[in-house]
Amino acid sequence: NNSTSGFTLGPDPLPVVIDLSALVDRLVSLKHQSASLGWIYGPGSEGLVKSLDAKLDAAKAAIARDQNNTASNQMNAFINELQAQRGKKLNDNVFFLLKVNAEFIVGKLGS
Repeated sequence: NNSTSGFTLGPDPLPVVIDLSALVDRLVSLKHQSASLGWIYGPGSEGLVKSLDAKLDAAKAAIARDQNNTASNQMNAFINELQAQRGKKLNDNVFFLLKVNAEFIVGKLGS
């Protein structure tokens, strides 16, 4: 048998009307799935997950208040933390997955 099975994380089709809060929720889900796959690893990785969660929670709260500039700042802080932890507590799979999704959200916040 030449078949394999496993789990992948990949893009989802976007709805016609983009819900920014739902995109942040999807990013949170991707982050937690990545942690369960061991892509976020090592001593202190639980603290990193909490720190990243705090930034995403703050961004989502700002979106709810219609404060897109504040939300964008939080998303950029999220991206900066990803960059700082790449190769330390984040492998390249999770780094690029989360970074690309976060950058997409930042782009939508500015439009």
